[in-house]
Amino acid sequence: MITIFKENGKEVLRNDYEDISGIEIESGSWIHISNPTADIINRVCELTSMSNELLLCALDDEESARVDTDDGDTLIVLDTPLAIDESNANYTTVPFIIGYNRSYYVTICKHDVPLINDLFRKVKVIEPHKHVRLTLYFVNVLASIFITFLKRINTHTENLETKLRTSTKNKELLELMDTNKTLVYFSTALNADKGVLSRLLRSQTYKKFESDFDLMEDTQVEMDQAIEMCSIYRNILSGMMDAFASIINNNMNVIMKTLTVVTIIISLPTLVASIYGMNVNDMPLAENKFGFWIVLSICIIFALIGSIVLLYIGRDKKNR
Repeated sequence: MITIFKENGKEVLRNDYEDISGIEIESGSWIHISNPTADIINRVCELTSMSNELLLCALDDEESARVDTDDGDTLIVLDTPLAIDESNANYTTVPFIIGYNRSYYVTICKHDVPLINDLFRKVKVIEPHKHVRLTLYFVNVLASIFITFLKRINTHTENLETKLRTSTKNKELLELMDTNKTLVYFSTALNADKGVLSRLLRSQTYKKFESDFDLMEDTQVEMDQAIEMCSIYRNILSGMMDAFASIINNNMNVIMKTLTVVTIIISLPTLVASIYGMNVNDMPLAENKFGFWIVLSICIIFALIGSIVLLYIGRDKKNR
């Protein structure tokens, strides 16, 4: 899918195309490509006179965040979050490609990420021909998306914490491990994106637009906040996983202790019944018509005595 945005006064017109063969792209337009193929990228490069060697990196899911330039063309790779399972707050990160020259602005992503929709929802005025400002808007919105997803992860973690207080299963602990993996991805992506932002803000191209200085500061603040939140949540989650692993073991020990007590109590009458079940002559009470009931009473008395003794020992240990 190819989407072309172009300015019409104060509005931005949007046109979607399955194929751009025979289409002329006006100077100052912004072209967004989702689910790209090599042929589509090469065709866009022909229409925009951009280097296909730069833009073809969009086909690599493992492309790292970076800034590159080649003969007037600028390539910016950002790591953006992508939801795998929203209900379990399971996310990963994928590369989002920004490329531009004097006349055109191109964005490419292999996945349906919320970055474009959030940009139009949060930014009132979008001017595709202002490449520096649009790039800063992208980074700013990207940091906001990270913060939103981190808040969802924190809420999901708190719900898991409530379940883990009484759990003896590994399900919730495994979900915490998946959440921790997500935070590792986010931490790596945010630090890489922060490096990209720092390099952009040091470049002369970005320093020469004084009207964008406030946006630069806001973007830095958003990025720093996202990195700090991710670091805090990672530390909390790491400690929580260790604590709840111990809690699960402790809960299991309590269950095993209860089962052991029950086994001991049952074994006392079983011992008496086993003795009287032996095939030997002259067993006591063998000729007594109430012998069965007497033996049964002895078993019950032994079970009660064992229960009282174990209960007393348990209370005595608690008092100590």
